[in-house]
Order: sequence, then C-alpha cells, then structure tokens
Amino acid sequence: MTHALPEAAPTPPNNDWARQPIMILWWWGLPIAVGVLANVPHLSQRQDAAVWAVVFAWMGTGCVLNALRCHRVHCYISGPVLLLGAIFAALAMSGVIEPSARTFSLVSNGTLLLALLSFAPEILWRRYACP
Repeated sequence: MTHALPEAAPTPPNNDWARQPIMILWWWGLPIAVGVLANVPHLSQRQDAAVWAVVFAWMGTGCVLNALRCHRVHCYISGPVLLLGAIFAALAMSGVIEPSARTFSLVSNGTLLLALLSFAPEILWRRYACP
C-alpha cells in the first residue's frame, strides 16, 4: 500500500508587491493615509473628490500592475474596483455628476469595502491565479 505525499504549498512569486512591506506602503499605505488625512481640513466635496480620485487611481494602478506581475487574485479584482472608484470621484470632482455628500461617501466607502472583500477569493480559493 502506497501513501501519496501531500503536495507542497506553492511558493509565492518573488515579484508580488503585496508581499514586500515597502511596496505595500508605497502603493496602498501612503494613498490611504493621504485620503484619511484629507478629511482633517474639511475640504469641499469637489476637493475631497479630487483627493480620492488620485488615491483610488494610485491604488488601482498598483493593483493592476501587481496582477500583471504575479497574477495575484486580489489584485485582479481590486484593481478594476479601485479604478472605477477613481472614475466616479473624477466625475464628481469635475462636476459632470453632482452626488450628494451621502452618495459620495457611500460610493467611496463602498469602493474601499469591495477592495477589502476582494481578499475573500484568496482565502476561499488560492492566492495566485496561475500556479
């Protein structure tokens, strides 16, 4: 009777920015800090939207680039979500749409929540889309 050896856990790619503390700070920590600190001076809604457009675009770009680098499942989901949040914020900033403060807050917070929830497939399935 032969016993199959358990499969070894796949080695994470060395090029995954989400596993490198300095890159986490650069792509995601710094923008979140800027977004949170922008609430301190009580900016107008258009100024707030400008800050969040940049923050979401910066983080979304980091996620898209990281997805292309290492095929991180979370980044495949959160990249487009964050870029959609950036588009919404840019439209609000430019006056193309004029959401209420409540709507702007719901969409901004919803964008962050969806980006956070995009870790769920990694927990339930696997971290990298390609072996």
